[in-house]
Amino acid sequence: MESTRNKRTIIHYLPVYGCIATGIIYGAIGVIAMLSFLKVRHGGADESSLMAILDEYVIGKIIIWVILLGTLCYVLWRFYEAVTDPYDYGKNFKGIIKRTGIALSTIADILIVYAAVRVLLGTSHYQTDGQPREEREMVQKMLQHYGQWPVISIGVIYAATAVIQLFYGITRGYRERVDIERFSPFFRKLLHVLAWLGYLARGIILGIIGFFFVKAGVVENAGYVVNTDQAFDFVGDHIGHVYFIFVAIATICYGVFMFAQGIAYDVDED
Repeated sequence: MESTRNKRTIIHYLPVYGCIATGIIYGAIGVIAMLSFLKVRHGGADESSLMAILDEYVIGKIIIWVILLGTLCYVLWRFYEAVTDPYDYGKNFKGIIKRTGIALSTIADILIVYAAVRVLLGTSHYQTDGQPREEREMVQKMLQHYGQWPVISIGVIYAATAVIQLFYGITRGYRERVDIERFSPFFRKLLHVLAWLGYLARGIILGIIGFFFVKAGVVENAGYVVNTDQAFDFVGDHIGHVYFIFVAIATICYGVFMFAQGIAYDVDED
């Protein structure tokens, strides 16, 4: 009995560490996006470029390890959630959809783990300018060897994840994972605002990435593939600078929200 209790305690620390690591990533990406808008730096507001930026400094390498281990913890927890169903979503159609959404939401986290591992091993060619060179090379190889449908499928998965993020923020689906009662009334309202803005920003960025993956597959041209940095640029160039600023600030809000969620993470319905 004691060993089971200890095992559960270890498992339940995974989302806490994971949320804090996610908060670091997206808080930093939002700040870099704003610095890019202010022309303090050029590009780099995406997960891979962030790793490349951090890898230039000793303290940055330590932060990469923190991000890698934390994100890996979060991925493991999300799959644990999908399989064991600690929130009792059930095995009916609605429950299966929710649990599938949990699994799909790990895609961005898995890509972060992949980028961090490659940077630490020195096998990546990521640059700090935010250009999706490696992503486009990967898609080009997929188009040559497997055709357009795998690329289109990746785009559809991104788009589905975007919808899930938007729905999650609008319906306050995060409430069951946050012991919100530990906060004062003011901070509860602030937490809802941070979550709504954050999930809206994530939905917009993932939706843009998904759209261009689908387009790259349909026209069989890897040059259309974008990453987070290029999605920010698309907002600024084609929708408006005000919306760019909004999405960048909302991304920072997502990072802050993830910190708060890590502090008050509720590992089950209780």
